[in-house]
Amino acid sequence: MTTTSATNYWTATAAAATVTCVPRHTPGFKLTPDERATKGGQHKFGLCCACDAGLDDRADFHVEPRANCRFALMCVACANYYTGGDDY
Repeated sequence: MTTTSATNYWTATAAAATVTCVPRHTPGFKLTPDERATKGGQHKFGLCCACDAGLDDRADFHVEPRANCRFALMCVACANYYTGGDDY
């Protein structure tokens, strides 16, 4: 076996074994109040309370109860992150 064939073998093996990594959702990206006001108007249901992701479809978020009969909208990824749900 020559060096050239060994290099090609390892290159081919690495290419065949390539794994796609799915990044885990980490809440915390927050916009400034001005950016949040601008971006919030661009989405049907506003923004996630934890990561400021846009919420355009009812399936995109969970309603999180808050004190004094209030609520906040949290994207599915953040809800799963904080509750240890199925997708996390």
